[in-house]
Amino acid sequence: MKTKVIIYFSLTILFTFQSLMSQPISVAKTLDLTHHSVVAILRVDSLGKAYVFASGVLIHPQVVLTSGHVNFNSAKTGKGGCNTQGFVSFAENAFNLDDRLPFDWLKDIESHPDTSDFRKSFSDTTGRTDPSMFIDLGLLFLNHPVLNRPVSHLPKPNVLNDIKPDNVLLGVGFGYDKIYDSTFVESLVDGKRRQWQPHDLSLFNDLWLSTQCDTITNLPYISIHDSGAPLFLDDNIIVGIWSRLNVATKPCQYSSWGVRIDNPIVLAWIKDCIKKRLGLDLR
Repeated sequence: MKTKVIIYFSLTILFTFQSLMSQPISVAKTLDLTHHSVVAILRVDSLGKAYVFASGVLIHPQVVLTSGHVNFNSAKTGKGGCNTQGFVSFAENAFNLDDRLPFDWLKDIESHPDTSDFRKSFSDTTGRTDPSMFIDLGLLFLNHPVLNRPVSHLPKPNVLNDIKPDNVLLGVGFGYDKIYDSTFVESLVDGKRRQWQPHDLSLFNDLWLSTQCDTITNLPYISIHDSGAPLFLDDNIIVGIWSRLNVATKPCQYSSWGVRIDNPIVLAWIKDCIKKRLGLDLR
């Protein structure tokens, strides 16, 4: 049976399987009650309703690290409208109204300069460019510091080059725990933070890492709204930011990819942006 997959990179990733027209399949994710630096990024539609849009992680009380493609290049940031209002949720369930801070989509997010080329590379039919050539990373700046949440730490340069067998790798994000069929509606998303353990981590190049799919379901770990979710090394060091899907070998047709945060160029960009915006040195 043929499986047809449509991947949307307009800031979310959506799967459509012809063989799963009504019954979604669970992905190996568990609810997360521990990693309080991981946040949900919410958009607001034209009717004023907020919904989960992506994931991120606090690396400073005023800075959320996320994927670059989470940002928009135009003012039309709401579903069917031009609402530039967004929220960062710090609750275990993003729909908790009591644990949010507002931000502006146009003023408060800065994407890496590569992000535009990253997007364009998906439609390049010449074969001269590939997404793995570009950095897909963004920073969301909050107007007020969050002082009641822990922050996660950036890694040392090239730390993944010396990864040890006993190191623990854990992905955490607000991506839903199911693959979607053609009847998917946004209201199905429960807004809860989940974690997963990547298997078969590969360092594709100095900019990207990848994992194969879950060995039980033969499906990828990343799901809708996991864009910007961190990959932790030993619980609180961020070594990757989930960004995209890619083809993989059988039995898994797709694998999950993330930007390597341990790349010295990536680390320099993050710190330079924070220095320019907030006037401080992030160590």
